[in-house]
Amino acid sequence: MTRPRNPSRAFTLIELLVVIAIIALLIGLLLPALGSAKQSAQATICASNQRQLVTAWIIYTDDFRGYAMPHLRSSGINRQYWYGSENIATQTLDHTNGTLIPYLSAAPGDTSVFECPNQPADSYTNQGSTNSFTSTYGYNAYGLAPNTTGYFELYNQRTIRVSDIHRPSVQMVFADTLIVLFSGQPSNSALLDPPMLFTPALGWRENFSPTTAFRHRKPMGEGFGTAITARADGSVTHEQHDPQAKSIKQHGIGSISATNDPAYVQSPERWN
Repeated sequence: MTRPRNPSRAFTLIELLVVIAIIALLIGLLLPALGSAKQSAQATICASNQRQLVTAWIIYTDDFRGYAMPHLRSSGINRQYWYGSENIATQTLDHTNGTLIPYLSAAPGDTSVFECPNQPADSYTNQGSTNSFTSTYGYNAYGLAPNTTGYFELYNQRTIRVSDIHRPSVQMVFADTLIVLFSGQPSNSALLDPPMLFTPALGWRENFSPTTAFRHRKPMGEGFGTAITARADGSVTHEQHDPQAKSIKQHGIGSISATNDPAYVQSPERWN
């Protein structure tokens, strides 16, 4: 006589191990695809953020006779930057009073239009006011409004008009940025520095602290992915690091070219 099968029979150890192995294999196959999808989503958000910033910048220039937006305006103990106004005495930052704020629909803040999703707030040392962030995007005031960058040696340079930009589809206005402090720690940087810096006495020299961050589509480990940049014509592009340019590989920081012209500073020979 045949004994009836027990429908509630438990898995054997071998069967359980086989199921676990299959699940682990499936997870291993899915993880790279999920990671790639996450990177693509973050890059899309970053490109959208910078498109909003450069559109606001273009509207600003229309309101101010075609002149590029300043990076910094100083008045007493207050410093108005493009992303907010800093009180030097209290070390506080008012995000509602930045030069670009009236032209943006979104208020500054972590995960806002001022923050790249690939560079979360806990991944860098905050630069500037002690109570809040500035931005993980850098404005190219060095090339567009050099006398407002905060570099003392550039005060005699002039802010340019949009009509003076010979190649607006190449001229960078905003880009992914990061800087390495003297302590060796990465910090956010709201100013996009070029690969060459200027002093009246020495002319152009190599910049040992570039600020363009190549954090998108980045391979595993240290190295360079791509930097998202917004151009003066309103376009947004992915750019790769030029191996000939100065770089800080550990943090994926460098420049998209070894020279300033045409992406960073167009016609640098006009500087004096």
